[in-house]
Amino acid sequence: MIGHLKRAAHFLTKRRGSEERRWDLMIRSAGLAALLGIPIIIAFPRAIPLVWLAVLAIPANSPLSPIIPAAFEPLIMEAAKYEKAIWVTLVALGAYMYMEYLNWHAYAWVLSQRALKGLREHRLIQRSLKYFAYSPFWTIIFFAFTPMPFWAIRTLAILDGYPVRTFMIATAIGRFPRLFVYAWLGSIFKIPTLVLVGVIFGTAAVVILYKLLHGKKLLSDTVIDSAEEQPQEEQI
Repeated sequence: MIGHLKRAAHFLTKRRGSEERRWDLMIRSAGLAALLGIPIIIAFPRAIPLVWLAVLAIPANSPLSPIIPAAFEPLIMEAAKYEKAIWVTLVALGAYMYMEYLNWHAYAWVLSQRALKGLREHRLIQRSLKYFAYSPFWTIIFFAFTPMPFWAIRTLAILDGYPVRTFMIATAIGRFPRLFVYAWLGSIFKIPTLVLVGVIFGTAAVVILYKLLHGKKLLSDTVIDSAEEQPQEEQI
């Protein structure tokens, strides 16, 4: 049994492809969630909404998020029609925190590159780090709870050397009430599925069209793209 678990862990963590592992881990994680969901659905048929929420929440918070920015919340609201808001919130939070953990390490690797080490000395970054240092824990909670761009606070936390465990705890504290509000609204108003699907694909179409018209990368990431734009010899 232990041997099977070790082989499974090796399969899930073995590096494949390029240095950028987010796509690789996202695809395998979604597949694992789907496989684990099969026996859960067989044993507990009522858990179907929670299983598909766990599976779909992974790509909704993955490198695909730049072109599907409004996918996660409608998924939560749809699942909340069929299951209690608290369970929907916990499943959504678990999937989100997993992807945030991957994002932290992807950003940490990028920011460690020689070409970006001087970023910390930038005047704006220095000023932001100064404000962040006043109350880092509550600042992370604030960014996690509000629609503020979370990649910015993630970047500051990494540059400041903030512990990843404390960062994850603060992120979970901030995200939980936000996700619960969406689940609660979904359970109360029961917005038609076609409307929620329209929100997801409508916003995606607007974002894709905007990026195509302005010649921008569809799956752009502010921090990670900045590393890719550096001269190849500097990325060691």
